[in-house]
Amino acid sequence: MSILFLFAVYTALLCGLIAVVCSGKYRKYYIWAKAACSFSFLAVLFAARFLTGENDRFFMMLPAFFCCFAGDILLGFYNRFRRKPQFLAGLFVFLAGHLFFVRWICTEGGMAFSDVLFPLGAVGLALLLTSMKRMHTGRLRPFTLIYAFFVALFFSAAVRLAVTRPAWENAAAALGAGLILVSDISILFLYFYKRGGVKIHVFNLLTYYYGMFVLAGSLFLFSI
Repeated sequence: MSILFLFAVYTALLCGLIAVVCSGKYRKYYIWAKAACSFSFLAVLFAARFLTGENDRFFMMLPAFFCCFAGDILLGFYNRFRRKPQFLAGLFVFLAGHLFFVRWICTEGGMAFSDVLFPLGAVGLALLLTSMKRMHTGRLRPFTLIYAFFVALFFSAAVRLAVTRPAWENAAAALGAGLILVSDISILFLYFYKRGGVKIHVFNLLTYYYGMFVLAGSLFLFSI
């Protein structure tokens, strides 16, 4: 099974989800379309594991991927029915997923003091963004700052791993973490900005799902 074939199927599912988002007529299928896309990044991860036989990284990544899958379903329900408990549950499940991502990266490359500097800057940026007049985070503001710290920590630790241990799979992990970071920044404008719209939603989906694909696909690079 070629990674190009998996990428083509993955992209087709993502295009279907984007079509649902862009068409009000098919919004009722949003949860199912999102579930299919999220299941597909789990499928890519499992396919990579069975084709390469790489166990250590697979089992370190798996809890984070399951959390992201569960978080996607919860946020799918929130986007469909707009109930705040669904959003809060999704936020905490995603936070758990990022903690598992950090554990994976730190298990492979350790933790350095420099890894914390960028996340602190990210928290400062989140403070500025959530202070904008049209940004309404309300009581969720502290949680968005905590979330920003750990998303940025995953990225900074992944970059350091790629620099200190040069390998294709580590470079892919850093790229995937970067796409996830960009996607999570756009979440502020998607859910909390007064004029958030379809374009931001599409951008969020593209960066998030391709970030997850790159992370899952990093397992394939062990066979190079």
